Amino acid sequence: MKFLFKLFFLVLLTSTTTLIWAQKRVACIGDSVTKGYGLKDYTKSYPYQLQQLLGERYQVENYGHSGATLLRKGHNPYHKTQAYSDALAFRPDVIIVALGLNDTDPRNWPNYSNDFFADYSQLIRDFKEINPAVEVYICNMTPIFSGHARFLSGTRDWFDQIQGLIPDIARANDAQLIDNHIVLAARIDLFDDNLHPSAQGATILANNIYQYLVPLAHKLSVDEAIGSHMVLQRNTVNSIRGLASANETVKLIFNTKTYTTKADQLGKWTIALPPMKAGGPYSINIFNNKDTVTLEDILFGDVFLASGQSNMAFQLHQMKNSKFYIDNSINNARVRIFKNKNLVETTHVEWDQNTLQKVNDLAYFSGTWEVPNKDNVKYFSAIAYVFANDLNAAMDIPIGIIDLSVGGSNTESWIPRKTLEDDNLLATYIHQWRKSDFVQDFCRERGAKNLELATAKYQRHPYDPAYNYEAGVHKWVNTNMKGVLWYQGESNAHNMEHHEYLFEKLVASWRSLFKQELPFYFVQLSSINRPSWGSFRNSQRLMANRIPKAYMAVSSDVGNINDVHPVEKEIIGKRLANLVKQHEYKKKIVANSPQPTTVVSDKGFITITFNNCKHLKLTNGTGIKDLSVMDRFGNIIPIQDSKIIKNKVRIKEPLAGAISIQYGYTAFTEGNLSSNSDVPVATFNLKIN
Repeated sequence: MKFLFKLFFLVLLTSTTTLIWAQKRVACIGDSVTKGYGLKDYTKSYPYQLQQLLGERYQVENYGHSGATLLRKGHNPYHKTQAYSDALAFRPDVIIVALGLNDTDPRNWPNYSNDFFADYSQLIRDFKEINPAVEVYICNMTPIFSGHARFLSGTRDWFDQIQGLIPDIARANDAQLIDNHIVLAARIDLFDDNLHPSAQGATILANNIYQYLVPLAHKLSVDEAIGSHMVLQRNTVNSIRGLASANETVKLIFNTKTYTTKADQLGKWTIALPPMKAGGPYSINIFNNKDTVTLEDILFGDVFLASGQSNMAFQLHQMKNSKFYIDNSINNARVRIFKNKNLVETTHVEWDQNTLQKVNDLAYFSGTWEVPNKDNVKYFSAIAYVFANDLNAAMDIPIGIIDLSVGGSNTESWIPRKTLEDDNLLATYIHQWRKSDFVQDFCRERGAKNLELATAKYQRHPYDPAYNYEAGVHKWVNTNMKGVLWYQGESNAHNMEHHEYLFEKLVASWRSLFKQELPFYFVQLSSINRPSWGSFRNSQRLMANRIPKAYMAVSSDVGNINDVHPVEKEIIGKRLANLVKQHEYKKKIVANSPQPTTVVSDKGFITITFNNCKHLKLTNGTGIKDLSVMDRFGNIIPIQDSKIIKNKVRIKEPLAGAISIQYGYTAFTEGNLSSNSDVPVATFNLKIN
């Protein structure tokens, strides 16, 4: 009996020991983000949450040390901490290293940056000496946002330099790279101090790291921008993207050919389709060993993104003469629409907690590709739909049109965060947009109303700089397009000069991130009784002349003196379509607005010469309206006596002389000058030399 008891005890001890040593030991090595700085409950730290995800087969320990530097000559070297000694003593099977944030301190990077690569490699060797079979994962750094005290005094630039080295360090040391940056780069709402993520941020980190350690199973799917009834850009390679289980084989059948790829460790897969001529419909079948996704009714044609604020969002059923387009939509199957529906409108109401959380989670836009019908087109952008309808009818090419617009949104909200933060001016205010004079008071006031119930320091909003890019535009950067339609500026008209700066940043950033030299077809602000709009329209005209492949449609002749949303959207949609016909399809039409090219003062007369027309004409009346000069004393003198001579306008100079001449400069203008092609002359203000 005593022998049997000893034998049972020995078996039990051996089984228990085997269970303990069968656990995979995971050491989380890092700084305060790993440690869980600022979290009231240590169970909210990412290593603790990672343990819950991995379960009893793993033993996860937190060896984070607040303030630690990777640099061995830094002000607080990790290799001199107790956390480092304890981590080595743990003899881990897996190390997850997340260091570098504190190396951006001015005490560290300027002095010892040349040591970073070698010091990181040495840290990894330290653990390989303890366990040669250790699995090594090193992490891209989590974000430092522009509100950080040292952001503009070096931290931003040194952060980028360190971040650029980490992938090279991973390759050199046969380590797996974990991208902890991308999953949090758009989540400033989770970083109250611009450096340390909240408990929700730690949850995101834990989930992100988990999928690198334990390959995940995903149901086969395609990206949100892809679906049945879509239009793919003709004559170029198009990528079909989606999710599958990690490392799983994915096959795609298109046009009788089979394409095969393998999902990466995170389950992401991409298959490139060959260039196709305009036409269709086609089907695409995607499958793995258990799931199938079928995409039907696919056309190849030209794809356009229509974006901006409320005048672009202005719905078709609100437009004058909308009935024709709604009634005939059923016959328009060669046009396909994608309405990015807004979670909530930015009207003058407070948002509830559920809405606030979804906005923070970037769940603001949703939609699918659709064939036009009476029910869906009525809520689609009027300008965008008229544009697509006109272009399809004129060119007999399928047109895909994407409506991505937010009423009241400012230019800043459509620009990528990296672009904003890399700019020394823009980085100073984007984190405090609700208090900044750079942001129009309307946006600040409307944002304040919507966010009355918000508790997060950096609660997100569609007027928040970078938000509409991060929540919306970002989903489309892998989609090939023919061009962008843009109608925005009303929420930046308080600061014309700053808008010029922002718009050029927006155009350049989109072209860079889309990896396409996207033409921008934008609408000049209309007419309304707002004092700054005359000079703003002139600023837009000058931008169109200055920015390559930027073309402007005039709308000042169809404005409303009291309403910022004029209903004559059909005219604007067709003007944009004509610009595309001229510049993309090389049609022999002149859709550009006539531009003043020379101003000559001679013998008491001023003569202005215009391009983009054979001759000028009046749209109504017998004289040119809203034409004036400024004399040498600064007086604005309306011109009553003017004469059109082919493509020239001749006026009598005032006795005091003139220093400038203005047309259509009144906020609500009645300017009536146009080209022989019925394209209005845009607002202008010219100095007379």
